Amino acid sequence: MKERLKNLIELLSFRTMWDDQEEEDWEDYDRKEEYVSGDEEYADETLERAGISAEALYMIIAALVVIAVLAYTFMSRRHLYTGYEITSSYEAEDIVGTRYEKLGSGFVKYGSDGVSYVSGRNETQWSTAYTIETPVTTTCADTMLIYEQQGYTVVVLNSDGVFGSYQTDSPIMRAEVAKNGVAALMLKDGDDARIRLTSTDGTALAEVKTTLEDQGYPLAMDLSSDALNLMVSLTKIGSGTVDSSIVFYNFSSAAQSDDSHQVSSTDYRNEIFPYVCFATDKIPVAAGDSRFVTFTTSRHPEEKRSVHIAGEILSLFHNEEYIGFVLASDSATERYRMQVYNYNGKMTADRTFSRGYSEVKMDSGEILFNDSGHIMAFTPRGIARLDTDCDRQITEFVKIPGFRRYALLTNSGMYRIRAV
Repeated sequence: MKERLKNLIELLSFRTMWDDQEEEDWEDYDRKEEYVSGDEEYADETLERAGISAEALYMIIAALVVIAVLAYTFMSRRHLYTGYEITSSYEAEDIVGTRYEKLGSGFVKYGSDGVSYVSGRNETQWSTAYTIETPVTTTCADTMLIYEQQGYTVVVLNSDGVFGSYQTDSPIMRAEVAKNGVAALMLKDGDDARIRLTSTDGTALAEVKTTLEDQGYPLAMDLSSDALNLMVSLTKIGSGTVDSSIVFYNFSSAAQSDDSHQVSSTDYRNEIFPYVCFATDKIPVAAGDSRFVTFTTSRHPEEKRSVHIAGEILSLFHNEEYIGFVLASDSATERYRMQVYNYNGKMTADRTFSRGYSEVKMDSGEILFNDSGHIMAFTPRGIARLDTDCDRQITEFVKIPGFRRYALLTNSGMYRIRAV
């Protein structure tokens, strides 16, 4: 066994191919030429002398290559990249105030005077003019709704174009949209509010009314992707308390036992929930000032899980699998703390960072921070992937397909980048 190991070590050593001493050891110089040229027959004989077959050696080499590739992939995916290179750029002079949002395989570009859809190369696919002083957007899958906050205009679109546009009879305070373009509009009604379900031409499909005195004021809402379920956070101010209710409405014909459409309500004392969403149609979530709560999707939804969040919540982000929070940190050097959870309540990340930000979101499985001239990207497990300054004012920072691939959208154009 020792002799075989010795022969194998000599075979795989990185010595000079041969020296004077080795010249004397060669009895057949034709054989030596065959060795230099890689003659298969001689190589097989040499391997046999070392006690190893050619097939085994090939398997060892293949295994080493696989291990090297896996090790490189593992390390590169945990590596923090502190710079970027522009892989392609597409110039465009936009007016100040133009915004971009990713939708499908392209981007919606909108402002106060109209909306257009551009490809990943910033080529305009279609455009529509409108006048909306303060446009606000909300999306569901590949459907987007643009509305005028405190105004009356609603525009519904997807990557193919605008397929709904109408005016409301009351000022719009908030809106949500389903995949089919049906919208839930929170309309101002004196001191109270109405939530109206509308089709893409503005036809009222259903309506619920909330009164400040009875149910409380609607603070947040979300519509399921199929437009059948509505989740609303209501806040009511009592004598020395601020209480909340998470109310569910169902608009399917099977659930309409009365005109209210309400199917359940869960009350919370001395607590407010400024954010609710359907992470998926089967995962309704409400986020409060000190916890987040998930609910069942039964006929009468009720609280399923409650997770306490220790600290002052500054921002919230989520996707179909995770919900995360940026908290004020107690550290003197690290200003912020980021915590990420799955919807079973398990924490997947808890880390601090010092850099400020103006926007945070989850996009294509990564957590993206944008501070106009600085960008950061983290995984849901808290691994920092990118942290770098930018030499341009960024209006939108998005993830695009490919490892370490992102896009920067500015008023001067679109830039695809690779983290380096």
